Amino acid sequence: MRVGGGVWDQSAEEACRTLVYLLHNRKWVPAGRNPDELAYVKRNMLIADYARQSLDLPTELRQELDRIVVESFLPPNPTALRGKLDMAPKAAESVDIAVIVVILEELDAALGAFGMTQDDFNKRDVVGDQRFYRTRLPNGYRPQKPLSVVITTAGKAGNVQMAKSVSALLKRYEPELVCLLGTAGGVKDEVQTGDVVACDRVYYYPPGRRGPGQVVQPRPRHAQGRSDFGHGLYYYAPGRTGFQDKVREFIGGLLPDEIPVTFSADRMPEVHTTNVTIASGEEVLRDGEFLPGLHLIDNTIRAADMEAYGFSQAVDGLPWLIFRGISDYGPDREDRWKYVSTSFAAICLEDFLGTQYLPPDTDDL
Repeated sequence: MRVGGGVWDQSAEEACRTLVYLLHNRKWVPAGRNPDELAYVKRNMLIADYARQSLDLPTELRQELDRIVVESFLPPNPTALRGKLDMAPKAAESVDIAVIVVILEELDAALGAFGMTQDDFNKRDVVGDQRFYRTRLPNGYRPQKPLSVVITTAGKAGNVQMAKSVSALLKRYEPELVCLLGTAGGVKDEVQTGDVVACDRVYYYPPGRRGPGQVVQPRPRHAQGRSDFGHGLYYYAPGRTGFQDKVREFIGGLLPDEIPVTFSADRMPEVHTTNVTIASGEEVLRDGEFLPGLHLIDNTIRAADMEAYGFSQAVDGLPWLIFRGISDYGPDREDRWKYVSTSFAAICLEDFLGTQYLPPDTDDL
């Protein structure tokens, strides 16, 4: 970088540490300007610069700085009113449920499971490059007023990107419940491909270290939802709802080239909701060994992804749940499972919201 005709040789580590500091220091908006709009633009620029330069960092340092960047989305005063924290100039719109996914297959699965028609698709709300899709869903506890649902995507994988996209979502909408939906790698012998893991517990593993022989020396962080009953998830029993019928209908509509080779129509996906945890980190776990090692440390871990921790930190204290369809175990991957397993998770989420989710404004307890 040239400064005044000279050359300033700033290392990637120095640059990234500076950017992380600026993301946490909220006093860099010049006086006399619109602080909300300008801060929003500047933070996006800082994150983009950090994402580019952090590629050159050692893995452990990058993971630690990524965590700090994710946590920069937390409000400076968690007890402050949301209206005072929103930096986007447009007032947020209240909705019941917000659902966020990552990849395109997950978005297609979500829109399909929630019965989105072409008319619904054409009514998408666009903010910048991020699209939001609106629909309504009947709820058994509040039959007189269907749930309002908005679905969006983060666009790219990773905890930092997820935190950024959730932040944009919460500037546009004020949901009562935020749900992360998509695929995950599973712990073999605990789950099978196509199974659904639904929970509100996250184990953030990057702060740990791998020792000799793949032994994990953990220094994890955890995220936990605030409802003892998971906003109704504790009571959810797919065998007593329409979940299995919806799964059969979905399977019957699959084209031959959409069906995974290892798929069996005779087996219904099992839904894991009791005492289960999602592991989350910045790496894709392809070796098939690290995730089982985490399971030895915490035997409630059933799956792993790259977004759950960033999601849990960015929701800003709101109620949240995670629904993940198991698409692989690590080294053995079949791409067709991405859409199918996400569809099972999306069908499960839609079924849960319609049958066991208890809206906060209902009198039916």
